[in-house]
Amino acid sequence: MLRTLVIGGQNIDIFAQATSEVVLHDSNAANIHLSFGGVACNIATNLALLGNDVSFLTVFGDDTFGTLAKSNLENLKIQFDRSLTVEAARNSMYLAVMNVDNNLFIGLNDMDIVNCLTVDFFKQREDYIRDFDVLVIDTNVSTEILKHLLLTYSDKQIVMDAVSSEKVLKLKGLLENVSLLKLNSLELNAFSDGETVQVRMDDVLSQGLKKILVTNEGNEILYQSADEHIRTMPIAVDTVVNSSGAGDAFLGGFIHGLVHLMSATESLEIAKKMAFDTLQSKNSIYKNNTSLDEE
Repeated sequence: MLRTLVIGGQNIDIFAQATSEVVLHDSNAANIHLSFGGVACNIATNLALLGNDVSFLTVFGDDTFGTLAKSNLENLKIQFDRSLTVEAARNSMYLAVMNVDNNLFIGLNDMDIVNCLTVDFFKQREDYIRDFDVLVIDTNVSTEILKHLLLTYSDKQIVMDAVSSEKVLKLKGLLENVSLLKLNSLELNAFSDGETVQVRMDDVLSQGLKKILVTNEGNEILYQSADEHIRTMPIAVDTVVNSSGAGDAFLGGFIHGLVHLMSATESLEIAKKMAFDTLQSKNSIYKNNTSLDEE
């Protein structure tokens, strides 16, 4: 099994699900709960829940929420001791308002603390990072950090999560050392101007990327490398409880296959099952994640 280090953000998630059609500029009844999240943290958690030995480099505030986030990682046996804690800073937070159909209506994030991660921080941990075989990075970190990591660890397998249509643009001109980039259809559209999905995928691969993985909600999933083209449908979900985090679970499942040296087809099957389970969880993790409501 390959040793895996996840790099990126963690935050406290606040989920508010409207119990009727949302009316703007007015108070709306909702079911509200808090849990642990953040793209990189979700991926690390999913990997841990699948039984993997996973480490995590991130940043915490020194408030109550930061303490709770650390306790959650300790319970999951995720190593985070080389991460940064910022004094007199609030932990990163994400607010997701879900409509009555459990789809994201609007997401708001307070992630300024991520800017406390610097290139110097990662330079000081170079020996530590070199001990890992696979680096999983989200685009919440700065462009300067992405450049540093991709150039410094070009001998590693580097998996990137696009995160959003805005943040994926940080990867422009940096794909040569990326082993796998996971995007959804909106992020792919933002990154490439091709007339069709296939043309856009070919364009991204032509920039030096080795493998691309594209999801599109309930539609066909596309995987492509130099010698493989795979098209597969996700597992149909009758009732979506929470659509937030399904993409992170999907990538976590695929990485699980990667670190266990499985084929892309086998990895995709695990990824689809992870996403399926997450869509039926009130939190952003596919199973067994502790909600702050249960603390």
